[in-house]
Amino acid sequence: MTAVLSRAQRYAGALRWYWRGMTGADAYERYVEHLARTHPGAPVPTVKQFWREKYDDMERNPATRCC
Repeated sequence: MTAVLSRAQRYAGALRWYWRGMTGADAYERYVEHLARTHPGAPVPTVKQFWREKYDDMERNPATRCC
């Protein structure tokens, strides 16, 4: 029974990873990793600051939407 539960947890984790990647919910985590890798001394914005800037940028540059 533990093997079945372990497999189910592994599949659920993979599905969660895929879904977060498709919806962009993992954008903050990816950005923090990017900052650490390419700009180690740069200050890391809070989650709220990151999303505010991301949405502001989307408003200024509507490249991927129709209207």
